Parts: sequence; C-alpha cells; structure tokens
Amino acid sequence: MTAEFAADYGGPLDLVDYDEGWPAKFAYYRDELADALGPVALRIEHIGSTAVPGLAAKNVIDILVVVADEHDRDGYRAGIESTGMALAHRDAAASWSFYRPAAPPRTRHVHVTSRGSSHERVQLLFVDFLRNHDLAADAYAQVKRRLAIRFADDRERYTRAKTDFIFDMLDRAEQWANQTGWTVEDR
Repeated sequence: MTAEFAADYGGPLDLVDYDEGWPAKFAYYRDELADALGPVALRIEHIGSTAVPGLAAKNVIDILVVVADEHDRDGYRAGIESTGMALAHRDAAASWSFYRPAAPPRTRHVHVTSRGSSHERVQLLFVDFLRNHDLAADAYAQVKRRLAIRFADDRERYTRAKTDFIFDMLDRAEQWANQTGWTVEDR
C-alpha cells in the first residue's frame, strides 16, 4: 500500500443504505473503462457491497477488471489512468492491483486481476452468493453497521474487523458453488 493511500484510507467511514442508482453508476464507469481499455479488458464486473441489492455500503462503486495477465501493466495501466484513476496498491503474488481516483471524490475503486486468478473467483463468488442468499446478505449488513459504529473514524480497522465474517461467508459460498455448479465462466 502506498504511503499516500494508507494515510487517506484511515479516514472517517460513511456507510449508507443501498442506493438504487449504484447499478447505473457502475454502468457509466464500466463503459468508461471499456472505452479506455478496449479488448485488453476481458471482463468488467460490479463487485463489492454496492453490487448487492439492499446491502448497506460505503458510497464507492467497486469494479473488477479482468485482463489476460495483471503482471503486464503496460497493457492496461495507461488506459485505467486515463479515466482519472491512480495505482493505490499492488499485490504481485496475488495478481491483483487496486486503483482509486487520483483526486477526491473517491467515487469508485478499480481492482485489476488476471483471468483465472483466485481474486477474480473470490470477488465474483462472494457477490453472487450474497445476491442469492438474503439471510447471508442481511447478516453481513448487520455486521457492517455494527462495525461502522464501532470504527467510524478508522476504515482500516473496520475492514480488518470484517475479515473473519467474510471468510466464514466465503466458506459458505464455496459450499454453495459446489452444490450448484457455480463457476466464473458460466456467470
């Protein structure tokens, strides 16, 4: 994580009720990225809490951009940056990069990963699981609201505090995927 990103990331947390306008915002950003990246973007998906109808979230649209090889940054970085985004974090071992707007407002985050990576699978599976399991989504919303109150001034601690719950949900999501035959490719 870059020092600038870390300093900004720890600011106040603003969790809001689901906004019916989030899918349209995603569509706008998706189209912008598709125009900037062309065929380099193999898929552009709405991920995170704003992608789950009814779920409270930070008012930030999370977007997953899947490319052939995340390590080939020359193939996509200029395109992403042309949309006003800046690299905030990169995990080379996980084939995952994270971009956010270079300047406020922080309206969206772009996650770039390689096709077939575990990051692609986890992000898409988690969203699909929550979309198909209202009780799990409701439980996640309750955890998020409770933690947002507890860590209102510390996003980093809020995010860390959700980790165990998210891992439990991912275990359940994997069971669901195995039972239903869910795959990234068939999505």
